[in-house]
Amino acid sequence: MLCLTGMGFIGYGLSRHADDPAAGLLRLGERDGAGGPVRPDDWGGEEILRGHVSRFGPPLLHLPPSGEFPRGRVMLLAGDGKKGPDLPAGSGPMELRGSVLRRGAIEMLVVEGQGQPLDASTGLNPAMHEPLGRWRIAGEICDGKCYAGAMRPGSGLAHKACANLCLIGEIPAVFVTVDPIAGSRFLVLAGPDGRPLPADVYDWVGIPVELQGEVERIGNVLVLRLELTRMRRL
Repeated sequence: MLCLTGMGFIGYGLSRHADDPAAGLLRLGERDGAGGPVRPDDWGGEEILRGHVSRFGPPLLHLPPSGEFPRGRVMLLAGDGKKGPDLPAGSGPMELRGSVLRRGAIEMLVVEGQGQPLDASTGLNPAMHEPLGRWRIAGEICDGKCYAGAMRPGSGLAHKACANLCLIGEIPAVFVTVDPIAGSRFLVLAGPDGRPLPADVYDWVGIPVELQGEVERIGNVLVLRLELTRMRRL
């Protein structure tokens, strides 16, 4: 890792075939005999998870700490197809039902139905936050659902258009690097104030770019608060 002017810098060089668990494409819009969505066989079975939903960037599900995840386990959230999850307004403890997508360290719960709020007395709290400083990082902006395994990541204009449709539908955006940043090969993207990304980012999706911003570890994932005026094509 090369540090320049006090900031971390990671070179660009993504491999589109490494660590890809998706055996086939998610056939968006198709329904099975029971009226449910058609999905690849390698999606996880239905799970019911109880945790704390935060709104730091995209909605994130914080699960309680465990031996494997001492800081807490954090999952990205999405709904069926190219849209975000159906959640109650605000943050707090919730019970969510759905299927889990996994690709390497990234996990996403594809929520079925509407999330159910839980009483605050459940003790389901947000995961630990740890500021990691300001970074300059090279890589590629992708949509979190395709990257997590719902579809096989591609390249070119079709890849960019598909990712943008997901982001427009409020699927979380992730930034992928070839070399780890503080032990992680992907970062969840948020606006500089911790809010969701604005539409200005769509032109920068699916191409080699350099981003700058503050990085924060939340549980077992990293979040990059993107400085929108400092994006650069590579």
